Parts: sequence; structure tokens; C-alpha cells
Amino acid sequence: MLRRARKFAARLHQDESGPNTVEWILLIIVALVVLVGIYLFVQWAFDSLSEKKDAFEEGSDVDTSF
Repeated sequence: MLRRARKFAARLHQDESGPNTVEWILLIIVALVVLVGIYLFVQWAFDSLSEKKDAFEEGSDVDTSF
């Protein structure tokens, strides 16, 4: 079974019809993961700012003792 897998890998390596296909697929996957991470961070930042804005407008966290 291991020999068959090595032969398959050798045939794929010799076939240059689609060079760097695996690298491009991995690059696209990593880019999508990074974009999702950025999106989630921005959503979290906007949500936390929105909560602070709502609290400020309600006056619950306003310190007027200066």
C-alpha cells in the first residue's frame, strides 16, 4: 500500500500539467481563514463600541464627579 502511494506521488510529481495547484489551493484556504479572522475581529470591535455607546447614551457609566 505504501509503495502504491509512492508511485502515485511520483506520477503526480512528473505530471506538470497543473503546476503548483496544491500550493494555490492552500494559499486560497489560508487567505480565506485570514479574511474570516479579520471579519470576526471587526465585528467584535463594532459590537463592543456599540455597547459602550449605548451605555454612554443611557448614562449608566457616566462619571460626572469631576
